[in-house]
Amino acid sequence: MAVFLPRDSLFRDFDRLLNAQLNAMTSSESNTEDANQISSKYWGGSFNARLDLTENEKGYIVHADLPGVKKDEVNITIKDNILTISGERNTKKDTKDNQRHVIERSFGKFSRSVRLPNDANADAVTATMDHGVLELTLLKKALDEGVKKINIQ
Repeated sequence: MAVFLPRDSLFRDFDRLLNAQLNAMTSSESNTEDANQISSKYWGGSFNARLDLTENEKGYIVHADLPGVKKDEVNITIKDNILTISGERNTKKDTKDNQRHVIERSFGKFSRSVRLPNDANADAVTATMDHGVLELTLLKKALDEGVKKINIQ
């Protein structure tokens, strides 16, 4: 039985710090960004998709919160029993006349990966998206025990 711990503010702050560092290391943008853009990109940015993985008798359901992301901008892959949801949440360009006072909304590229249970059938997946919530449904498959009994003749 798996134990699920709620993500609290410590985890959020740690995620934001790591994402800010990774964004800074991989950024290829010019140095002409003003201080507000840099501040919002690294400390108000780093959009993280939150997800839930639940199980019922038929299979598994994944819900991912992707507010402001269009369904054609979301990439979903399964490789080696690892589900990856990725994409980008863009921000609206502000005019230079606007002065920002509070920047709390997150934006940027995101990628979330989660290992699926062994009995999740990667060939039987459906995906829907409604009001910024992505829902994936994976059916269960019969587990191969890995042991084959051989009868003696």
